[in-house]
Order: sequence, then structure tokens, then C-alpha cells
Amino acid sequence: MKTFLTKKFYTVIIPEVHEHKVKQIAESVKRYAENASPGQYFSLKKISVSHTVPKADDPRKKDKKIDIKSLTDIIEIDTEKRICIAEAGIPFSELVKETLDHGFIPGTVPELKTITIGGAVSGCSIESMSYKYGGFHDSCLEYEIVTGTGEIIRCSRQTEPEIFEMVHGAFGTLGILTLIKFKLIPAKPYVRMEYETFPSFDRFLEAVEKHYLRRDLDFMDAIIHSPEKCVLCKGTFVEKVPYFNIYTRKIFYKSTLERDEDYLPTYHYLFRYDTECHWLTRNYGLENPLLRGLAGSFLLGSSNILRIGEKFPFLTKLSGKPDVVADVFVPYSNIRAFWKWYIEFFNYFPLWVVPYHIYKIYPWINPEFMEGIEDNLFIDCAIYGFRQKGELNYYRALEDKVFELRGVKTLITYNYYPEDIFWTWYNRSLYDEVKARTDPRNLFRNIYQKMNYTVR
Repeated sequence: MKTFLTKKFYTVIIPEVHEHKVKQIAESVKRYAENASPGQYFSLKKISVSHTVPKADDPRKKDKKIDIKSLTDIIEIDTEKRICIAEAGIPFSELVKETLDHGFIPGTVPELKTITIGGAVSGCSIESMSYKYGGFHDSCLEYEIVTGTGEIIRCSRQTEPEIFEMVHGAFGTLGILTLIKFKLIPAKPYVRMEYETFPSFDRFLEAVEKHYLRRDLDFMDAIIHSPEKCVLCKGTFVEKVPYFNIYTRKIFYKSTLERDEDYLPTYHYLFRYDTECHWLTRNYGLENPLLRGLAGSFLLGSSNILRIGEKFPFLTKLSGKPDVVADVFVPYSNIRAFWKWYIEFFNYFPLWVVPYHIYKIYPWINPEFMEGIEDNLFIDCAIYGFRQKGELNYYRALEDKVFELRGVKTLITYNYYPEDIFWTWYNRSLYDEVKARTDPRNLFRNIYQKMNYTVR
């Protein structure tokens, strides 16, 4: 069954309307490209806030802006084939409202409401479904992009496969992602949560591996509150519940220490971390009940927190150096070594931990770098708000350790990779090949220029 409905934020539209919008964007790119001066770059003007870590000196603030704010619509939901086609600028919070009405959700829904589906593909999308389904991009079947020359390209694993495989992980440097076709999975109205606390990381990992092999949960992630309080968060879809909680004024991550069981509406479960942006609010006094009651609607929620960080970037550098906000993916075979190092160097909690199923080593990763790594299970460790101290650059130390363990640090944050090290783990030959096809004048910057400018 195909559906065509109208909503406040977006519309389910006919394909011709989308085609008209994309042609306008392509014409803008072509016109700007023809008149671009040397050293001028393009970036995007979107309806949602950027989910890269705010930086005061981000050179993209001076870029020529390509307006893609219109790309927020759904083209089709096919419940029989379990497929959705939507424009790249629609946030997951709006997409999920519609798909849930039909009993479905995308295979992986990132945890922050205003992450767009295009952003999830271009960057890094994880969540508690990732132990089964990997990232959102792993469920994608086809992309449409506007290149740096204004060409409109459709790509899939069968058509233009090199472009299709490199769009994920390129952070928008290969072109403008405008449309995505992706799979849906069945969902139910509620999620039953069980919180199992382990006294050691080893015991915790044993439980993770057990559930990973059994695939017996709908959701699995963890909050490590301390080395002796490793909480595995296990979720299962249910039709009916005896009660439910919604975590807006209440703080979700703290509840995982206080409860053994909980029930959440599926929509609110998917975005349970959004109010606090995990636990970044505690760095700015926003866990205070009085402040939350008086100004919560203006200050709470990932979009508000990110906008505040963009407007007042000094708040993210109260120690004189940027707070550490970073995700690192470590092969399961090396995660114990990482944990031991993390305790010695950071010893910072809570730590968000997400088991991540990788179907194959992604083509944007240099295959030589991953030689000898046969893991299909990676562990994502997400650090939110560690305040740096002393002379050590904790970001650089994190990059070095993850590199040593053949893992990957995502690029949505501050990056300090020397260029030779960066191209050791990132697949330069394939990237350059696709870049020459989609952005020969480098109008969107190459990925090292865009994401690693802090080293200069």
C-alpha cells in the first residue's frame, strides 16, 4: 500500500514536485560554480541545525550557501515492500511520526531528533538497533545527488556503485544528497526496557556478545555509569503497557540506574537522549529542576544545545580547550585494550556504548588499514562533555589510540589528524576517483580540508 498524506512540517508529495526542487538546486550549483572565484567553497543552508560539534573558527561560515531548505518531504511509503522514499533534509523526528502511523520505522533511527536522513548517510548514524542493522546507510537502496557541476545522479549498488558506496562517510564533500530510498522494519507502539547492571566491563561484554549472537532483542545499547556500574539497556517492542514514561523534564540516563524496568512510547524511546543531548546539559547546569521548569523549552533538546554552542562557542571551551565530544568505533577483538586505556586516560562517565554490526569494511576505509581485522562486531564508545585538563590534547591522544587498535573516530567533532595519518586509514584512492567524477573543482572541499582544519 502506498500512502500520500499531508502533515504540518512536511508533505507527502508527487515525484514531479521533488524533481522541480532538485532542478532548481542543480541550476543554482551550476550558476555558482561558473562564477566561483579561486578558493571559494560551497556549503549547505538547511532547515535543521548542524550536528557537527560547534566550532568558533569553522571556515564554512564564510562559504557560499546552497539553499536546500525545501528538501523536507516524503515521496512514498510502500508498506507492502517496506520501502520509503524521502528527501534528504527531512529530520528523523518528522519522518518517524509518519512511518509509525503505518507500523514501521527505518532500520536505524539516530538518537537526536533533528538529525536529517541525509546527515545520517553523509556522516555517522548509530543507535540501539545498530547491533542488528548497522548504520542508517546500511538500509539505504538508492541515493540522488547533485554534483559540484550541477549534474543530477542516481546511484545504487547496481548503478554507479563507487559513488553509492562513498557517499556514506564523505560528509557532504562529494555533492548534495537530495533523495534517499531506504528499507523500513515493522514497529509496535511501545518499547519495554530492561536494565541489567554488571559489576565489571568484562561481564558486561559477555552479555553484549550473547545478545549479539542471538539477535533476541529489538534494541541494545548501554550506559557505563562507572567501571562497577555497566548498565545494559535491552529493549523489546510491545503492543500494550501497564504504564509509560516520557523523558523531557525527567532525565533519562539517570533512570537507568534507578530502575530495573521501564516502558516508553516508541517515538519517545527513539529520541530518549535528545532532551539532554545525552548528558551534555550537566556541563551547563541544565539538570537543575528550577531552571528546567522555567526555561526548559528554550534550553533543553539537542537543537537548542547545538544552537547555543554555535552562538556562544566559549561555553564549550570553559577549560581553555574544547570539551571532548566524540564517537570511536573499535573492533570487538580490541575493545578490552581500549577500555583499559580509557580508564587510565579519561576515566570519564557516563560513557555511551553501542554495539555495531558491520556487514563489511566500508569502502571509504582503507582496506590495508583494516588488514587482519575480521570482526563483524564493533563497539562504539561515545564521550560527551569531557573537560580537558593540563597540556595533553585528549582528542589527539584518542585518535592515536583508536588508530593503533584499528578503529575509527568519527569526524563530526574536532579532528587533529596529520594529513599522512588521515590518509592511512581513509581510502584516498577511491575517494579521489569519485571526487573527480562528482566535484572536479573541489567546491565542497575535500574531506581532509573540511573536517581536519583544526590541525592548521
